[in-house]
Amino acid sequence: MRITLVRHGRPVASSNPRVTAVGFAKWVRAYNRSFVCPDSLPPQELNEKLHNSYTFSSDLNRSLHSTEICLGKRADFVLGDLREMDIPRLKLPFSMSVNNWLVIARLCWFLGISGKSESYKTGRKRAISAVDLIITKACEHENVSVFGHGISNRLIIKELKRLGWTVEYASKGFWGRTELINITNE
Repeated sequence: MRITLVRHGRPVASSNPRVTAVGFAKWVRAYNRSFVCPDSLPPQELNEKLHNSYTFSSDLNRSLHSTEICLGKRADFVLGDLREMDIPRLKLPFSMSVNNWLVIARLCWFLGISGKSESYKTGRKRAISAVDLIITKACEHENVSVFGHGISNRLIIKELKRLGWTVEYASKGFWGRTELINITNE
């Protein structure tokens, strides 16, 4: 059995402008609605590896669109539990680049400061809840692909490894993928 987790392609709204806290909140909303850039294409080998797999996708546009770009079809199963972890909106009185806002917001999130956003603990439980369904489909179909997001994929990978799955291949960035195998059929 094989499970391949894929990070979506580069979103249209993946710019890095200097913004205030309000501007960052607007950027996050735009990013969460964004589709993939027309020039962000998956490696050809990704399509070849996944074209016969049972496919999951997060319900965010960038993952749905990535599935269609890569495989030329919609996902077999769209699962909200695969969506990316919320990004806390911080009310700080200065401006900085979006990337700096992201680093600070994620650090706060990991430390338990999430404000009105989903907490780390809740997000982790949500991601882990998807693992049982993913494994069930892997048992039925042998090969499963999951089009998701950076942090949610990492949490799912961590849980799969805890359950005895082994990472066979990993790459990072947009269109990055992690392939896990389970030779015990559990």
